[in-house]
Amino acid sequence: MVEPGVVHVFLSRGRFSSGEDIRDYVDERWSGNGDAEPSAFMAHAGIAELEPMCVEVVHARDDGHLTPVVPEVLLRDASYADQWLPHVESTEPADAAICVFTPNVVANPHGTPLHYLGGFTYRT
Repeated sequence: MVEPGVVHVFLSRGRFSSGEDIRDYVDERWSGNGDAEPSAFMAHAGIAELEPMCVEVVHARDDGHLTPVVPEVLLRDASYADQWLPHVESTEPADAAICVFTPNVVANPHGTPLHYLGGFTYRT
């Protein structure tokens, strides 16, 4: 039997002007000697070791303009959304989202300046 995974979902409105801005906030950096350094998001959310292939970022743009939309629209193309998105109760418009999937462990989800929607289960 496959153990369910958990996706932690974070929303933002007006914080990131581009997909590059949100990646700069999420992605690890590398020091001059090749050591991984945690990103601001990793530090805020309490993620000790990031598996980058299990983090998705969404940035809502329509004709080059930021367009806040409800989570149901913003997140509809995220991985496994058909399983967990129906459980999202928020209707708060957002223009960016970060979805952190298992095996990543989020120890401090409320430590970020983003709106934390919660952790939702899914099966692969």
